[in-house]
Amino acid sequence: MNHKRQRGFTLIEIMLAVAIISIIAAIATSAYRGYIAESRISTGIKDIRQIELTLNDLAMESRLDEFDGDSGNVRGVYLENGQLTLGDTGTPPSTDAEPWLDPWGRIYRYQRTAGAAGSGVITDGGGNVSNDPTNSLMPQSYDLFSQGVSASDTTDDLVRGCNGEFIGLQSDHPGC
Repeated sequence: MNHKRQRGFTLIEIMLAVAIISIIAAIATSAYRGYIAESRISTGIKDIRQIELTLNDLAMESRLDEFDGDSGNVRGVYLENGQLTLGDTGTPPSTDAEPWLDPWGRIYRYQRTAGAAGSGVITDGGGNVSNDPTNSLMPQSYDLFSQGVSASDTTDDLVRGCNGEFIGLQSDHPGC
């Protein structure tokens, strides 16, 4: 009798191959998530810098109070017919205004906090900046921020701090 032995994979060989593929997939998935998180942070920083360009023009002209009503409230950033505008964080200022959303789907936020009468505005570093353009090159200060991945955790917020000298994660903010 001539028996031909069939060759195939044993159960152990198949289990080993599946385990190796699973390990490679876990590493690749982790790396992919890291790249996605970094790209969202980069996109958020780019957006904040873009919003900052318009707001800096208004600040240099000492016109932020016309723009934001000098309320000191946190406002949402909207685009209305291609123009930057502010409104309540939950309600657009008009039917034509669309919220400017961060990479996590939340609206970018703006705030300018007025100090005591005559003391100017309080910068994010805690110092006073005069609203009188003859006293300062940047007479008005404001904050721009995104709530990041979690609306409840502030360490993952993207912030514009130190009057524009820092834009990045709140957890990396150096303090001014």
